[in-house]
Amino acid sequence: QTDAWRASEIARARKLLAKGEDIDTVLEALSRGLTQKMLHGTLAELHAGDERTRQATAETVSRLFLRGGGERG
Repeated sequence: QTDAWRASEIARARKLLAKGEDIDTVLEALSRGLTQKMLHGTLAELHAGDERTRQATAETVSRLFLRGGGERG
């Protein structure tokens, strides 16, 4: 799925560049598009389900992304 997201955003960026859009604007749109696609499922899970499910999902997201658990080094 991530390869499909990447391909989609690159295709969109190429179209914008071909239309003469500013490179910085295109890069911002590309990064924003990828970020939104990556977070969509997680955010949908946070808003769905019961309180226990939301809390567990929030803790997992926090552990992976906010406390450095997802960093590689």
